[in-house]
Amino acid sequence: MSLTVSYMLKTSTQQTLGALRSILAKGEAHARALNVEDSVMLSYRLYPDMFALPRQVQIACDTAARGAARLAGHEMPSFPDTEVTFAELMERCTKAIAYVESVPEEEIDATTTEVLQIPMGQMTIPMEGRAYLQGFILTNLHFHASIAYGLLRAQGVALGKRDFLVPG
Repeated sequence: MSLTVSYMLKTSTQQTLGALRSILAKGEAHARALNVEDSVMLSYRLYPDMFALPRQVQIACDTAARGAARLAGHEMPSFPDTEVTFAELMERCTKAIAYVESVPEEEIDATTTEVLQIPMGQMTIPMEGRAYLQGFILTNLHFHASIAYGLLRAQGVALGKRDFLVPG
């Protein structure tokens, strides 16, 4: 069996956003144990010019869902950025996973070698579907999930490598 773009996208999304959802659940439990409001933990940043936890989760979810839509030639899904609790962020992960799973494999795989026009800020970059998956979707998905992990770990949430690697 060869690895298809749809297989890599769907399995990576399930694993990474599934693990992120579990990491967020541990963050929520940690906040409850300390009697700390969600807003306090969610507003934490590694550095003032970096995004806080909610935006990191939103971008990870959007990267996977919008990537699936762009690869399949679908309209971009809209997930309003309104999450202010751990529960809402976990639900965002669930919705993004469900959306990616709903996109037919054959539609995603149809653009494996097709050159897509990928908007990046003020520019548009031509990329084959497989390059878009490897060099943009997966890279951004893992980056923002890793930062979310780091934000919670820096606040004392008991997390380890296994939490990042294994979906809950």
